[in-house]
Amino acid sequence: MTEDRFFDKLREDCTQLRYEPRDGALWARLPGRIRDRIHNQPSVSQMLARWFRPITVAFAALSIVAALSVTWIEHIRETAYAVEAMGSNSLEITVDGDTFNLTAAE
Repeated sequence: MTEDRFFDKLREDCTQLRYEPRDGALWARLPGRIRDRIHNQPSVSQMLARWFRPITVAFAALSIVAALSVTWIEHIRETAYAVEAMGSNSLEITVDGDTFNLTAAE
């Protein structure tokens, strides 16, 4: 063995983190709970549900973000077109089927 006291120091420091309940009944129940969890493995449907629920939520969130992004992009395009139309020097007005073109003189 080495003369390095690293592992001894680590054991001493970790003793306060060790879980050691003082109740004797808890020591009797703890192995029973561990055995119960080992023997009662989830069924295939439970295991698939455990995996697919988070994936479904992620895809739902992704679809909501995509829908909002498309709506926002379309709104920006309409706004940009309106700003571009306001910046042009001509204006087209239709009254009773007649189209009038008004152009600002520069």
